[in-house]
Amino acid sequence: MGSIKRKMARNKAKRAKKEMKEQLHLFGKLGNECMSCKKPFDKNSKEQVMKWKVVVREEQEKINLYCPECWAGANKIIKDFMDREADKNDHT
Repeated sequence: MGSIKRKMARNKAKRAKKEMKEQLHLFGKLGNECMSCKKPFDKNSKEQVMKWKVVVREEQEKINLYCPECWAGANKIIKDFMDREADKNDHT
């Protein structure tokens, strides 16, 4: 039984290492500015790293970076759209 547990643990560690390698590869593609407004992004600023939003497109190996203001604006547009759609469906 012990060998099965060791094998499972090795496989789990191997998968975790592979995932970390892929994430680090994508991190290297992280941009230096907001995708929308082109505001500069400082990778060394803890505040910016914690507040900015990162959207990963794994299939395209692309990373989109958004400042808090642009992210909030996009979310507002989506919310307004969803509200209008809900109103339309309520009236039909």
